[in-house]
Order: sequence, then C-alpha cells, then structure tokens
Amino acid sequence: MIVRRATETDLKQLAILFDEYRQFYGASSNFSESYNFLKQRFENKESVIFIHIKDDAITGFVLLYLGFSSLACSTYYILDDVYVTPVYRRQGSAKQLIDTAILFARHENALRISLETQKSNYQSHQLYEKMGFVRDEEFCTYHCFLK
Repeated sequence: MIVRRATETDLKQLAILFDEYRQFYGASSNFSESYNFLKQRFENKESVIFIHIKDDAITGFVLLYLGFSSLACSTYYILDDVYVTPVYRRQGSAKQLIDTAILFARHENALRISLETQKSNYQSHQLYEKMGFVRDEEFCTYHCFLK
C-alpha cells in the first residue's frame, strides 16, 4: 500500500472513487459531475489530493484546500474529504492518508489542518483525536446556503 499525490493521469479512476464517496453521503451517482469537479480542481490548482493505492487500484483519497488565517498572517489547509472504499477500511488506510496530509502541510509551513465531520461519525472522531486533532469547543460553525 502506498500513498502519493494524485496527478491528472489518475483522474478517471479517482473520479469513480469520488463518485462513490459522494453517494456514501447521499448524493446521486453522477460520474460526469464528479469527474468535471476534480478536473477543475487540477486545472485551477485549487486543491491537493493524495491517493491510497493497493494492487494498482486507488482505494482511498484525502482532499485538501488551502485556507488563509488573517490573524496569524499564515496559511492552513482544510481537510475537506477523506474516504476509503469499504473493502479497504479498518486497515490503516485513512490514517496513512491523513498522516501524509499532515506531513505535506508541515512541509508547506502551514499553521494547521482544519476539518469538519458529522457529529454522529464517532469512528472518525476517535481517529482524528488519536492523530492529534483537537475538537473546537470555542467556535460555532454557521453556513449561509446560496443554492
């Protein structure tokens, strides 16, 4: 099992897994939409994606977006998506992906990595906390939905 940064040559196989991820969270399957979304991220250099590979198949991914902290005058990364296909779960794949994201962010001199997850996702909470993520008890998250 290896983890490496995704390239545009991985796009088709990655889009299949990304579509699976979106379905996992209740979206309808739409390979074309998943493919085009990821393609735009690559073309516009708007994200960093690491993939987990086993037996020449992409089995998981982590997707990072760059953020900016005005107070700290620094950058940080938003860990927006982490996903491992069900048959490869509970084997350390998610941990490997997140470890790689942390090493990358440190190398980039980022201030932190931030993420949000569903309140009911207890397994992920345990993993994140085990890996050094600290639950924010000070700030509330609000959204202004535009679509």
